[in-house]
Amino acid sequence: MRRRAETEPARRRVQVATRSRWVRVRIHIAAVVLGVLLCAIGYQAYAIQIANAEHYRALARRQHLRTLEIPAPRGVVYDTRGRELAVTVNTDSIFASPRQVRDVSGTAEALAGALGLDVRELEADLGSRRRFVWIARRVTPDQADAVKALKLAGIELTVEPRRFYPSRSAGGPVIGFANIDGHGLEGVERSMNDLLEGKKGELAALRDARGRVTLEDGDDGVVPGASVFLTLDRSIQYITERALAQVIEAHHPHAAVAVVLEIGTGRVLAMASSPTYDPNLPGSARGARNRAITDVFEVGSVMKAFTVAGALDAGVIRPDQTFDIHNGSIRVGHHTIRDSHRDKALTVGGIIKRSSNVGAIKIAQKLGAPGLHDALQRFHFAQKTDIELPGERAGVLRPAKRWTAIGLATAGFGMGFSVTPLQVVSAYAAIGNGGIYHRPRIIREVRGADGQLLYQHHAEGERIMAARTAGEVLQMLGTVFEKGRHGGTAHAIDVPGYRCGGKTGTAQKLDPTTGRYGEHLYVGSFVGVAPLADPRIAVLVLVDQPDPENGYYGAEVAAPAWATIVSESLRYLGVPEDAPSPDEKAAEPAPDKAAAADDDAAEIDEQVDGVTADLLTSAIDGVSVPDFRGLGVAQAMERAARSGLQLEVVGTGRAVTQSPDPGVPAKGAKCRVVFAPGYR
Repeated sequence: MRRRAETEPARRRVQVATRSRWVRVRIHIAAVVLGVLLCAIGYQAYAIQIANAEHYRALARRQHLRTLEIPAPRGVVYDTRGRELAVTVNTDSIFASPRQVRDVSGTAEALAGALGLDVRELEADLGSRRRFVWIARRVTPDQADAVKALKLAGIELTVEPRRFYPSRSAGGPVIGFANIDGHGLEGVERSMNDLLEGKKGELAALRDARGRVTLEDGDDGVVPGASVFLTLDRSIQYITERALAQVIEAHHPHAAVAVVLEIGTGRVLAMASSPTYDPNLPGSARGARNRAITDVFEVGSVMKAFTVAGALDAGVIRPDQTFDIHNGSIRVGHHTIRDSHRDKALTVGGIIKRSSNVGAIKIAQKLGAPGLHDALQRFHFAQKTDIELPGERAGVLRPAKRWTAIGLATAGFGMGFSVTPLQVVSAYAAIGNGGIYHRPRIIREVRGADGQLLYQHHAEGERIMAARTAGEVLQMLGTVFEKGRHGGTAHAIDVPGYRCGGKTGTAQKLDPTTGRYGEHLYVGSFVGVAPLADPRIAVLVLVDQPDPENGYYGAEVAAPAWATIVSESLRYLGVPEDAPSPDEKAAEPAPDKAAAADDDAAEIDEQVDGVTADLLTSAIDGVSVPDFRGLGVAQAMERAARSGLQLEVVGTGRAVTQSPDPGVPAKGAKCRVVFAPGYR
């Protein structure tokens, strides 16, 4: 017992010593761990503040500072007289900050009702953890006002530029359109995109912890896009498209094309295609294209003028030379080719006048395959014109060494090779210009945002036929309109006030399913120059696959529209009418009231730029001026058209003021409306 009592204190001492030792060990371990941690923290602090200081400064700047890309205002596209064809206006766009949306379902339902969007898609967007999401871009003013009135948390409005086309579908395939981000996709908008886009800028902004952005003052570096002036004349474009619409209504073709060129410069005054589209509605462009440059055709008899021109230039025929036409039939190899008329003999001019295939074949045979091929190349057929538009095709002209006897024969009257409508009308313009060819142009000039001239079109001519040849062919083209039993193929066509020269064309089309010429597939065309004494314009109308039941000859389907375009365009341009010949004076009926009304309308049309006679007549009859205030440009133009008024548009945006005031009788045919961006 005593021994046990003696050892108890010793055991306690040992236990105390052991505990003290472990405490010291734990203290040392804790000290070591703490020291290591302090060293790690120190190292990390060194890395952050010294070794990698610049990296973390950049991260901090990226988190708090934001560089915003500022889009440049897209340049304006004007017609040749400075009237706006494509402008940029400010419109409202709606976006959301999903993290700030309090009631996802309620907000989605309210937005869906105001904007006509899908509720489920909105809920998915608003329920995300993203900082930013577009709800709807480029909304209407009414939609923007409706969203503003809702006062929804996390839903904001911002201003974005939108491309607007005041002329709507007029010249749509030529002007083209830009996408929602302002990048040109078709037409001039695409070909001139680099100049129209301008230079984007950047602006620094400070972002707080809630993601709100405050812009800093300073130069954003934005350079607005350049202004592009086209050679198109909006009024002539309207005239051309109206005439083409009448062709579509009367003959129901697959497509139709019309081009008006200014002789002496090659400037395109009008270029119309049907089907067309409204650039304000890009979805309507499906299936539509600028067929004057993108489609190629075997155009037929309109090419006989160049067979004759090539032979006259080569000296293998004379203008007064007579050819045996064999009652309108000729056999080439195993093929028999016939004329529409059974003429026994025709002069060279008569071959053009009567559109004789037999005569054209005989002239082509005299010229020979190499000679005709070289002439067609010299006249720029089956070659790109390099007009400033996208999608141009060259056409097809096989080498002369591959031409057979029947190939030479058909080439003589415009078959067996393909060309674009623009190539044909450009070559006819050369005939009217004394044999001088000008490449067709659509851009007149380009000016920078500061008004500095960046580009200007200068007409550079190229002689493609002798002046004497051009004059002789021009007079032959004038006989096509002669009347009587042995009149020309366009004897039924009148161009009120002017003598013209032109040529009809009717060609069969290849059937893609059979690879042969289709029995009821035709291309009817008419092309020529006016006025004959001093040509100012060259015009082509081509009708692709008209309904055969309503006619398919060029004189039936294309020539009437051609006459309308020529007559109205020359009057608009202020070209004096030709003095009537004594025979014409004797044949003129006494003027009646209807004729006098037409004369008055034409006279007014010369005085007021770009307004058709029917609109002017309604304006003079006492229409009250409508209220344009608050309307956009397109809405105002539509309302003006319904009221028979010409609208003078000043600025862009929404209508602020007008003169004369609404409701007063329209004493004249013009109303001036001032538009301003952002007006509500």
